[in-house]
Amino acid sequence: MNNRRRFIILYVGLLLVLGSFILYGIKIIQAAPPAGSTPQQIDQFAQQYGTDQAFINQYGVFLLMFLPGLTLVGIYGAIGNQSPDNPVGIVPKAIIVLIILTSVLTTLNSLAVASKAIVLSPLAFWMFLVVAALGLANFAFVLVVWNGIRWGMWAYGITASLMFILKFAGSVPIIPSIIELSAVVVLIYLIRPLWIEMD
Repeated sequence: MNNRRRFIILYVGLLLVLGSFILYGIKIIQAAPPAGSTPQQIDQFAQQYGTDQAFINQYGVFLLMFLPGLTLVGIYGAIGNQSPDNPVGIVPKAIIVLIILTSVLTTLNSLAVASKAIVLSPLAFWMFLVVAALGLANFAFVLVVWNGIRWGMWAYGITASLMFILKFAGSVPIIPSIIELSAVVVLIYLIRPLWIEMD
């Protein structure tokens, strides 16, 4: 794949992701109760915007832009910068694929929860928004590891740990959070023998 095609894939993917978040922000503003709303009005907003079906209905276009955009960014990260000297083999890459999938699911779930939380708790809204951002960071950093670059492992370990702390503080079920964090340990175990060969 030549450089021009690589960058087209990257730029189109980034534009779709950026556009999807602009749309998400607009929808969030529409869903937020006006300042000074009464409890009854807040309850009405919760019934209107606080369900899974409401998220799908309100954010369908966001999903249609976000998922293809993230897929294109993932393609660029996986094949756009391949190096013949990359020491990362098939087993670590299989674990990275699983981490990517869980990171995308975590991001989408956190965005969905945030879209409901804005109606009832601004603090919870921002917390889940940060978790969504950390999910995207995990997605990006494991792609750096995929390409045999050492600092990606450090960055992924930090963002995954921060995500675990936030989820724990937010009373998110502990077992899925521990499983996600254990992926860091597994990847470190697989990458450790390759550490010297990585850039």
